[in-house]
Amino acid sequence: MIHLFDKIADSIYFLVSRSFDSNITFIQSGDYHVLVDAGTGMNYHALDKDLQGLGSSLSQLTDIVLTHSHIDHIGGVIPIVESGNPKIHLHKAEGEPINEGNMSQTLSDTFGVDLPPLKIEGLLEEGSILEFGDITMQVYHTPGHSLGSICLDILETGILITGDTLFPGGSFGRTDFPTGDERALVESLRRISEMTFEIGLPGHMNAMKFNAKKSALASYQMAKSMFRL
Repeated sequence: MIHLFDKIADSIYFLVSRSFDSNITFIQSGDYHVLVDAGTGMNYHALDKDLQGLGSSLSQLTDIVLTHSHIDHIGGVIPIVESGNPKIHLHKAEGEPINEGNMSQTLSDTFGVDLPPLKIEGLLEEGSILEFGDITMQVYHTPGHSLGSICLDILETGILITGDTLFPGGSFGRTDFPTGDERALVESLRRISEMTFEIGLPGHMNAMKFNAKKSALASYQMAKSMFRL
């Protein structure tokens, strides 16, 4: 099966996941080659080929921004750091334990994966600003699926990267993994539903290319009803 990045806007491309991988967003602007989420790493050869089709490669990546640290998002970092030296960004609630050698929030043990130590240089928090060439992203801390889950507002584009907090079709991230929190997820979905954006790029499933705010409202209402909050 051929997997190619879908161009969402100038400099912004989106790859729907292979099997257990997370979706991956690629941003190329100026000297920056950036991934948002990296998949499991099981398909890194195919990912490298897809990036080459955009004039990039895994070894050229300058930055990796993680919406959270679960293994299906962070596992792909391992083969990338073996071939290059990207700066890794993650919310501090999950990044600080990793820097101390605590990999429990990645769920690597749960899924039988041995993750080597990683260095998270970019410790993010609510309101952090990431600038990559002409692309600027603002961090929103949206816990619920995990303690350090974030969404990324790509400023002046109408695009919101929603990670595993918000999915299309009224769906949302599960809360039954460690640090999952139903009440926190509902609050995060409420925040997202009140934001202004047109396109949503989730961690799994297809992109919400039109009227993503409406989808966010449906997910908020569904979660609120399901968790009786």
